[in-house]
Amino acid sequence: MDNGDTSVHATLIRISAFDGFQPLPLGALCRGTAIRPSGKSISAIPAIRFSAVGLNTDAQTFGEWFLLLTGMSIAVFLILTAFFLVLISVLHIPLPDGICDRHKIQLLEFLLRVSNEYLGDLVETIFGPAGRNHLTRFLVALPYLFQSKPPKWCTVNNETIAGVKCRVYVPSKEMRKSNAAIVFIHGGGWCIMRPKYYDGAMFTFIARLGMPIISIDYQLSPEVQYPVAVEECEAVVKALYNEKYTDYGIDRERIAVMGDSAGGNLSAVLAQRLRRQNLSIVKRQILVYPVVHGFDFQSPSYQFYYRHYNGTALLNPHSMARFYLLYLGLPLTRENIQKVMQNKHISREVRNSPKIVELLNHNQLPEEFLQKEDYEPLEAPEADKELSKRFEKLLEDPNISPLVEKELSGLAPAMILTCGFDILRDEGILYVRKLRKHGVSTQWNHYPAAFHGVLNMPSSSQRKQIFDDITAYIKQNL
Repeated sequence: MDNGDTSVHATLIRISAFDGFQPLPLGALCRGTAIRPSGKSISAIPAIRFSAVGLNTDAQTFGEWFLLLTGMSIAVFLILTAFFLVLISVLHIPLPDGICDRHKIQLLEFLLRVSNEYLGDLVETIFGPAGRNHLTRFLVALPYLFQSKPPKWCTVNNETIAGVKCRVYVPSKEMRKSNAAIVFIHGGGWCIMRPKYYDGAMFTFIARLGMPIISIDYQLSPEVQYPVAVEECEAVVKALYNEKYTDYGIDRERIAVMGDSAGGNLSAVLAQRLRRQNLSIVKRQILVYPVVHGFDFQSPSYQFYYRHYNGTALLNPHSMARFYLLYLGLPLTRENIQKVMQNKHISREVRNSPKIVELLNHNQLPEEFLQKEDYEPLEAPEADKELSKRFEKLLEDPNISPLVEKELSGLAPAMILTCGFDILRDEGILYVRKLRKHGVSTQWNHYPAAFHGVLNMPSSSQRKQIFDDITAYIKQNL
């Protein structure tokens, strides 16, 4: 650099500090002068050598590199996109025509199947059944990690009633319309789900009904097994009726119990247990696609699953068998799951007994569920002796299978909701028939387009219809 020349040389080369400067070809040496503001030369600094990096500011070279990198990025993007499209097309299982919320549930089902079914199988192989159950709980919890705050017109508290955790929803004075109350028991196969996952549904009911809701956070399986959940639910309801009702301004003579799926099972069991004790605590029971027996995994609704949406992540026979084994504390192996799915968990003697034949007779179901394209009567298979011996003793207990209860007269009037795309459809209908046969006032609402779990599907028109119907029933009967 001479006489203040500030021109920039495009080529950077190995540099050493000397007394002068002369641009040289790439790879050669050059010498430079350190200049003070006075312009006087100073002694040369010992050389600091750098390898030439060959950086060139030539616009044409830069443009070529930019085009090359852009092209490579687009190619990688297209390859990955094609890979995922092929993967999705291979894994895609079309849902049947007529199911509600088809586009939303198709995406949700795919995500659940890849994460909970495929990944779940791998996790179970490595970490066992308990590990898989933890994975399922984690996946179910993900959508609720960033829940919004409760509306200003509703107070939500996590409390303990009779030693049992509960989530209590109390409307503000402005929103309070009734001193009746609902005890809600959530579903999830006795093994997953928590009350807070139902906040949206609870807020909807409170906005419409203006009454408190006590949601029971019973302990889950396999950490505990039957009858812990049953006993906890009973303890909460009794404590609410005997003492806690004053804390929430509740008329204790106007308490309804409501539950979905396994929560519907616990609700039905609870109503029966109270009746056997001559306690008229529960005035109404609302059972949303309830579990009421575990004898038949080849009923028309199960066969409908196999023929029309087999392999999907909607409630399926495999999951239901797993839930039963976990809840009842029976050995959870892949072999046992398959045996339950094939009805090998019940002996022919029990299955062909007059009591079970009367309870499970498929001819009691509506004729449209018995069409040849959807259903075929099957012979009872040879049972696994050890598994059936343990299963039968449990399933013949009405505290597990409310359908087998001998005497139902005097039971609280019921509302039972069933869905067309649900393996539990038939047992809900059979329970309706038995309740009516015993003189119990029972309202049955069937939703042909709905699927199991629709109560948790946001922005669903079918869900809104269910809310409308339950709201109308409670207003009229509680």
